Amino acid sequence: MTDELSGIEKRLDELNERLARLKPLQSKNRGDFDTDPYLRDIVERNLEVAAQCVIDICHRIIAIQNARKPVDYYEAILLMSELNVLPPEFARQLAPLAGFRNILVHEYLGVDWGRVYEKLLNLGELLAFGDYIRQWLSRR
Repeated sequence: MTDELSGIEKRLDELNERLARLKPLQSKNRGDFDTDPYLRDIVERNLEVAAQCVIDICHRIIAIQNARKPVDYYEAILLMSELNVLPPEFARQLAPLAGFRNILVHEYLGVDWGRVYEKLLNLGELLAFGDYIRQWLSRR
């Protein structure tokens, strides 16, 4: 595997690791989540890194494909449909993850913990993203 593709593989591995850490926490009820700051910290950090993995993978694919440079992370995810990496509807559904990541990183004083808990319970789109990227890698 080339270095550029191995960079994608490494980020896919990291994404899988973060999702594996989050999966057992899905059994926590909202009350536990709201009252345990350590639990919130764990969920927040793992979602942040998972989102960053998605964004980094998108940017690596854009570079490999010599595609136009996106204006922001949101557009980088959308561009995956133009490059036939993600289905268009899925890319549109996933793209708001970029804004979610930005809030976790930059607007940490205004984090909506309800939204974080909702993301914890709905890891399916991050799992699906990994599957789509593996399919793309297998076609290369």
